[in-house]
Amino acid sequence: MTARLVSVAPLLAALLLYAGLALPLRARAGEARDAYGQARRARQQAQAELAPLERREAAWRRAAAVAAGGEEGEPAALLRRRVLATVDGSSATAVRLGVRPGPRGPTVRVSATAPFAEAVRLSGELARPGTGLILERVELRPRADRGHVALLVEALALRARP
Repeated sequence: MTARLVSVAPLLAALLLYAGLALPLRARAGEARDAYGQARRARQQAQAELAPLERREAAWRRAAAVAAGGEEGEPAALLRRRVLATVDGSSATAVRLGVRPGPRGPTVRVSATAPFAEAVRLSGELARPGTGLILERVELRPRADRGHVALLVEALALRARP
């Protein structure tokens, strides 16, 4: 009987050890695995939401660096001079220009009459890299003059962000 008891004692000790340590640790490992999976999914979601914001911020910084031409004076006056220089190089007539300060930066509004091809070229010149303008609205309306259109351009001027 003592031989049986001695031979069963290690088996009982192993079962108690398994039930007392291994099973609770396995359960904790499962909980940790689930928590890690949730944290990984949350990180991936946060990265997916942050990526467009980082790209937009980088684009603003690049565009602001291009727009900062090193000229001195009022930002609106400088912007007005740059836009006027662009419009002066075109054959557009009846040009009206407005520059207003705004919460996102100065806004520019240009209206003119020109042949269709010239109106498209002028709107492209206003939006080319280096002007510091982001077109918000471009409108081309036919006019009674044969081949001429009324051009309306509304744009936002970039400014350096803090």
